[in-house]
Amino acid sequence: MTKLSFLGAMGCVGASGVLLESGAEKLLIDYGTKPSEVPPKFPLPVGKVNGVLLSHAHLDHSGAVPLLMKSNSPPVYALEVTKELTELLLLDSIKISHEEGVSLPFSKQHVEETMKNFVLLDYKKKFRIGSTEVTFLDAGHIPGSAMVYLKTGREKILYTGDFNTINTRLLRAHDPELPEANVLITECTYSDRDHPERKSEEKELVRVVEETISKDGVALISAFAVGRAQEVLLILHKHGIDYPLYLDGMAKNATTIISRYRYLLKEPDSLDLALENVTYVRPRMRKRLVKEPCVIVTTSGMLSGGPVVQYIKALHADERSSLLLTGWQLEGTPGKILLETGRFIGDGLDLEVRMFVKRLDLSAHVGRSGLIEFIKKVGAEKVFCIHGDHTEEFASELREKGLDAVAPLANNRTFEL
Repeated sequence: MTKLSFLGAMGCVGASGVLLESGAEKLLIDYGTKPSEVPPKFPLPVGKVNGVLLSHAHLDHSGAVPLLMKSNSPPVYALEVTKELTELLLLDSIKISHEEGVSLPFSKQHVEETMKNFVLLDYKKKFRIGSTEVTFLDAGHIPGSAMVYLKTGREKILYTGDFNTINTRLLRAHDPELPEANVLITECTYSDRDHPERKSEEKELVRVVEETISKDGVALISAFAVGRAQEVLLILHKHGIDYPLYLDGMAKNATTIISRYRYLLKEPDSLDLALENVTYVRPRMRKRLVKEPCVIVTTSGMLSGGPVVQYIKALHADERSSLLLTGWQLEGTPGKILLETGRFIGDGLDLEVRMFVKRLDLSAHVGRSGLIEFIKKVGAEKVFCIHGDHTEEFASELREKGLDAVAPLANNRTFEL
């Protein structure tokens, strides 16, 4: 008998975790936090497991893994770039928690042990954990992101993690060669809407940047450190750069890491070429940068900390300057509040923002139409809908189409296959 227990990401985005029990084996697929909450929300606790299958480095999938090192210390299976990016993000989460006066239930020592327990693998290389055969497939979300395919007994399970069905500047879409699966566990982040046309979003990004520069303003671009910042650099490079371009925040370290794994990128030389026109910011440079026309790509993506706060404090009243948000803004975050009220409220500040502010959609997640097409293509007998704010509605819609679909909830989260 095979059993699935969902530990998080039920009816929401964040704290992903799925426990697969098959015979004597217990495998944990992802174990993340909901970092947008203070303190971060953790998934349900789990006992001893035989291994962790980590789909990618983002904290909503990896942020709780160090907890396992306090008692269990299981191996963590992932791509090498995922190991490096996970370490970067976990250490940053500890730093931020200290700054916010919040204590995480693990320490740097637990992060160090997590790193020691990584078992590195490549896409499409089958391996076994006991009687379960596992294969990682390229998910096209961020460098190293993977769909996890498991064959155990009669069950063939595909866990998508976060994935994308279109090419971006940085990455190719997910692996088109999908294996046969009778159980599908899929993210549903954008199950309720499609993304705008990608090229139009890129053109708008470039238009705002060039218009800002022409007015002698500063184009401030907030971006997630892993994936989004590099995508923005590639877009600007593709459209030609004849203005100063700077990179700040944790995006610097993330870009350095990603640059070492060129073979994972859609165009292996692309990021190296883009970086020829980029200057990494040192903290003492920031006061000078805001006095000259330039573009600054920096963290954090939702304005909830990082260098972007310093830049907003310096530029908020400058009508010549602009602030572009390049990703999804969660409810309650300073980015979302700014879009709704025109005020930056966070980090002890409450500022009326007179800069031009706009959110662009450069998402690395599959949109609604692509998600429905993907589910049809897989053709699984059973579909579990997780990692989205509208999973119940989407599962109901799939059932109306004749699919056996369910959205796990706290009171209905364990299933025998």
